[in-house]
Parts: sequence; structure tokens; C-alpha cells
Amino acid sequence: MSIKFFIRTFGCQMNVADSDTVAQQLIEKGFSLTEQLNESDIIIINTCTVRQHAEDRAFSYIGDLGQLKIKNEKLKIVVLGCVASRLKESLKKKFPYIDHIIPANEIEKISEILKKDFYYTTSRTTNETFSEFITITRGCSNFCSYCIVPYVRGPEESRPVIKILLDIEKLTNSGKYEITLLGQNVNSYNFGGIDFADLLVKINDIPEVKKIGFMTSHPKDMSDKIIDSIASCEKVSHRIHLPLQSGSDKILKLMNRHYTKEKYLSIIEKLRKKIPDVKFTTDIIVGFPTETDEDFSETLEITKKVGFLSAYTFKYSPREYTKAFSMKDDVPMNIKKERLARLNALLKGN
Repeated sequence: MSIKFFIRTFGCQMNVADSDTVAQQLIEKGFSLTEQLNESDIIIINTCTVRQHAEDRAFSYIGDLGQLKIKNEKLKIVVLGCVASRLKESLKKKFPYIDHIIPANEIEKISEILKKDFYYTTSRTTNETFSEFITITRGCSNFCSYCIVPYVRGPEESRPVIKILLDIEKLTNSGKYEITLLGQNVNSYNFGGIDFADLLVKINDIPEVKKIGFMTSHPKDMSDKIIDSIASCEKVSHRIHLPLQSGSDKILKLMNRHYTKEKYLSIIEKLRKKIPDVKFTTDIIVGFPTETDEDFSETLEITKKVGFLSAYTFKYSPREYTKAFSMKDDVPMNIKKERLARLNALLKGN
């Protein structure tokens, strides 16, 4: 009888891509993916710790699994991802029934780890594809002052071009012709002298690929060469996710973002000049330490000026290990909520 595993994913597209990697690996080793929690032999929780809300949801979910473990002692519970990286053994103390804790940068070891629990000798290949996401970089080396990703996912590492192309070949062989390239900062991709602009051209030249998206871009690395590649490659999407985070130069400096609002707007202008039908989505944080009404007004101003198609908006929440964690979280929660509501109302009207 096949060993069944269930995956629950919390967080961003990177977490979704990681869950797909895990599922593909386990299926190739003879395990079966199930959508029924109660019939699974293994429950895998892929966690996110970038926002407190995502971490709290994961904790609540893991807490509910204790009763399943009591009913079935053979059930294996595995926690992956950023929370596993950050909390490690303290997570085991909080939830002693967890069997394995696997950090985000070690997920490819999962099949070897599970060998300790299950005897299996069968393996099979599969053309089943779980998403069209292709990870091109792992980790991050930007150290934005609010972001915990470099601490839980490690330094940025670009995947070899050949591995990316092989992943794309698997997708197209399974009938998937639209792909999204993923990384904490795809713009800084560089492997063996092939940068992100070169990679877009290579993928654009693959006949089977019909459409190419990518996220996330960092404004500090959105070069003229990348803009030219986006404009010249007919398969590359003209919908670009370009995180702003704040419209205030003071706050951007405190965030360690390495660009100003003028630099950001100049990138928008260049992209619109080269690609008249370009559309932008973004990320914005409100209530970062020391953010004043004037700072927030600058965020509203640039939001109006760009006319974002949509945005992921967040209230700032302190994250342990980050530089901003040592700063006083001095914007009251009621002000954060009010600013977030005003920002979302503006975005809705764009």
C-alpha cells in the first residue's frame, strides 16, 4: 500500500514552489499525495515567518494536529520552511508531537529524512505538475531591515541555468506552457555570467513556452538591460511586480532598500516608455517605525502617480533577528489600521 502524504502551505509563492518541489520528490520515491488530511500517513506543514499573521496561522494549524497524533501514533508530522529555520528546536518544545523540523534551505533532504520512518524501495517517475512556478534563486542577500528572509533562507544563490531549463522542459512536457520565474529578487540572478536579462532571452527562445512571468523584482537591480529584455521578448508578461514598500525616502533608507522614490519613479517611466501597455503591482508596508503622517502621505502620493493594478499591503510587524527589531515600534496599532484602510481604499479606486 502506498504511503500517503498531505501538504498544507502557508505564505508566498516561494513557499508554494517549495511545496511543489517536496511533493514532486516524494511522488518520485513512491509516496502518494492526498487531499484528505485524515487518511494521510505524513502531514507536512510548510510555514512562513515573514509576517506575524502567517506564523500565527501556522501555529494554530499545528496545534490542532495534536489530536490526530493521539489517535494515530504512526502518523508523522513534518514542519518545513521559514518557521522551522527560525525556531528550530524551540518549535519541538512548543509542539512535542512534531517528528521532523526541516529548515527552508534543507527541504530537498525530506525523502532521505523520511527513510528513517518508512521502508520503501519503489520509485516512479511522474509527469504530474503542481504549478507553473520555476525557482531561479533561493535565499536573499539584501537584508532589508524589516525582513527575516535572509536569516531563515540563507544568502542568495542562483540556480544553474541548465537546471532551470530542465525544469521548464518538464513543465512543457506535461502540457504547461505558461511559467512564472520566482526568487526573492529575480533581477539579481547571475550564474556563470548569465544574468536575468540573458535568462529571459534564453527562455523566450524556447518554442514550447508561450508566456513568461516573474516575481519579485527589486527596484535597485532593475537595470536598463533587463528593461530592454522585457521589451524585446514577446513572451514576457507586461505585468510587473515591483515592490515599493514606502513612498518616503526617509523610511526607504531606514528599510535599507537602496533606492529613492525618484529612482523608483524613473524605473516606472523607463518601463512605460519601452512598454506602453505595462501594468504594475507592488508591495507596501504601513506603520514602519518612525513613519509620520507626512511619510504616509508620500506613499499615497506615489501610489496615485503610478496607478498600481493591485498591491499586497501590510501593517508593519517586528520580526526577530532583523535590524528593525531593535527599533521602537512606535506607530500605534490603531494608526497602522487606519493608514492601511486609507491605502487600500485608494488602491481600490485606481
